[in-house]
Amino acid sequence: MKQHPIYIEKNDCQDCYKCLRQCPVKAIKVENSNASIVNDLCIYCGHCLEVCPVGAKKMRSDIHDLRIAINNGQPVIACLAPTYLSDFSFVDSKVLITALQQLGFTMVSETALGAAVVASESMQWFEKQPDGIYISSCCPSVVDYVQKYYPNLNENLAPFQSPMQSHARMLKELYGSNYTIAFFGPCVAKKHEADQETGYTDYVLTFHELIRWLDEDLPGWQNFPITGDCSFKPYPAARANFFPVEGGMIATMKKNTQLTDQAFMSFSGIKNIREILQDIPRWNHKKLFLELLICEGGCIKGPGTYDKSSVAVKRNKILQNVNPGKDRIQKIPIERTTLKTAAVSNEPFSDAQITSELKAVGKFTPEDELNCGGCGYNSCRDFARAMLMGNAERTMCITYMRRLGQGKASALLKKMPSGVVIADDNLKVIDSNRKFAEMLDDETMNIFETTHSLEGADLKKLISFSKLFESVLHSGEEMAEHDIRENNRYLHVSVVTIQPYKIVCGVIQDMREPEVRRDIVLKNTRQVIKQNMDVVQKIAFLLGENASYTESMLKSIIESHDTTGEGINN
Repeated sequence: MKQHPIYIEKNDCQDCYKCLRQCPVKAIKVENSNASIVNDLCIYCGHCLEVCPVGAKKMRSDIHDLRIAINNGQPVIACLAPTYLSDFSFVDSKVLITALQQLGFTMVSETALGAAVVASESMQWFEKQPDGIYISSCCPSVVDYVQKYYPNLNENLAPFQSPMQSHARMLKELYGSNYTIAFFGPCVAKKHEADQETGYTDYVLTFHELIRWLDEDLPGWQNFPITGDCSFKPYPAARANFFPVEGGMIATMKKNTQLTDQAFMSFSGIKNIREILQDIPRWNHKKLFLELLICEGGCIKGPGTYDKSSVAVKRNKILQNVNPGKDRIQKIPIERTTLKTAAVSNEPFSDAQITSELKAVGKFTPEDELNCGGCGYNSCRDFARAMLMGNAERTMCITYMRRLGQGKASALLKKMPSGVVIADDNLKVIDSNRKFAEMLDDETMNIFETTHSLEGADLKKLISFSKLFESVLHSGEEMAEHDIRENNRYLHVSVVTIQPYKIVCGVIQDMREPEVRRDIVLKNTRQVIKQNMDVVQKIAFLLGENASYTESMLKSIIESHDTTGEGINN
């Protein structure tokens, strides 16, 4: 069984929730602080691959399996999505065909041939339809999105395969079903589409994968001489190569129609598409064909593209390189054969269940629901639903974790037997405990009793040894310890860096207190014992070394004497 097109390397995931924030359908599950793809929810737009800051989101690569097929002698046809006109604009198409042939491909074909058939069939079908709103079926992510999240609009989808599948169907009819079809394009969702609707496209790779393959197996392939028959099979495509830009399908469809421009609209980007799909049931339009593309700007901005130029630059490359001639239409059946995608069920969680989950993360009133989006969800209630579904954890809530952290820190501060104060780089108090306030004057203690905090107070006005804190802040050293005599008190002050040059923590001990005296005695005793052990070890080492030297010298003298004696006797 094939691996899913998109997956997550758990060891690489940094628990940042950026993928969840950016995922249009929240198809990310977080469990034990590890993210994973929920394939039943995913539309394989590939956006998470682009936004992951550490590259933990991975795309399945089919290079290895395709290499094996070629090495086993299977005839394989390389099919290039129209976006190749922008991604491979740096090289002549004949050079690209030569390189693909050297990789072992039997022939190379343009998927725009399939796009021309889809445009023609869609136009003929649309002209026969009654008034209503109809949606193109070329983008597999859009088709998945409709089927999973707007199943009531299934009947609005055009009943045709995508250009990729139509092209594969055409090639197998022309050359035989024994030919293997390998599609190269900008789209990750095509991998899922080929997995779902089998029997047409056998392998799907992105242009990024193709260039990596060429660079690995054929270094310097861009400069190879053109050899043999370097033409596209069975014939070159023409205007249908407009398909990857927003409005490209409609431009191809409208060439021979009597319908007005008002009957056609094109949109791209998931935000636009969501709003449109939500409006369709109450939109009283006479007759309308919608070309919808999940990637903003069209397929030229797909996640599998190699060229990451702007939409304008890539669109211009398509316009400059497209063949303006007339497309040849191959009459083949291109109706979709299966609709396997199941609709996503909306979990019927009650208000009581949602309220209970919200209370678990410290949100007891509507005012507590900040809807900050830090967890990755658009609202606190969406987050609560995700927790009920098992797709999210309480620790994903930033405000909950901050309160939890503050609560633990406050509990530790309260239990500390020494005075503790935390200050920023302006020597303003961030936090402190009661013991610290007790060490100061009565007025400060009264303030602490009233407010339970000295937050914001100026440390320079509270203590006479604030320069110790300044010194650590300016130097960035990890810790400094000093003994201070102040008002008949002997204080031991430890200043520790929490955030270099920004935040420090001071631990202040009154050396006359019984607990501190016991600590000092124990500390000094341990130090004396350690020093004595060090001296003993050094003495033992020196004595051992001297004894060894003496023993070796005596042995040498005895051996020398024995040898001399033997010589005399002889």
